[in-house]
Amino acid sequence: MSVRRSRKRSRGDDGSASVELTLLVPVLVIVLALLVIAGRQVSAALIVQDAASTAARAASLQRDSASARTHAHQAAERELADRGVVCSLFTAVVDTFGFEPGGRVEAQVTCTVAVIDLGGFGGQRTLTATALSPVDPYRGRAP
Repeated sequence: MSVRRSRKRSRGDDGSASVELTLLVPVLVIVLALLVIAGRQVSAALIVQDAASTAARAASLQRDSASARTHAHQAAERELADRGVVCSLFTAVVDTFGFEPGGRVEAQVTCTVAVIDLGGFGGQRTLTATALSPVDPYRGRAP
């Protein structure tokens, strides 16, 4: 007669790593997607700040306040377009109150972007930035 030994197999931890990985992967993908969305929104805000700085600098290089406003607006639009930010609503306001040698020029750029363009799920976000640029104290006036 043969004696059969009946062994109970203990189930232990076999396969638990694959189950844990299966549960963890979607969470990691969502976290990564949220990081990308946040990074794109911060990048857009920095680009709008650069556009405001470019506009203020372009305005401070002009000889009169009318051309300062025109050149600032064009410079801000060009900066945003070159960097790939599409504004559904764009304004560039230039304060030329201190537009004299030794004064300063202030530019405020506002850009409304679709959140979907920034990697989000919908809606719009308005980004606003302000920059100052000094007017050269040694330059002469327009002839």
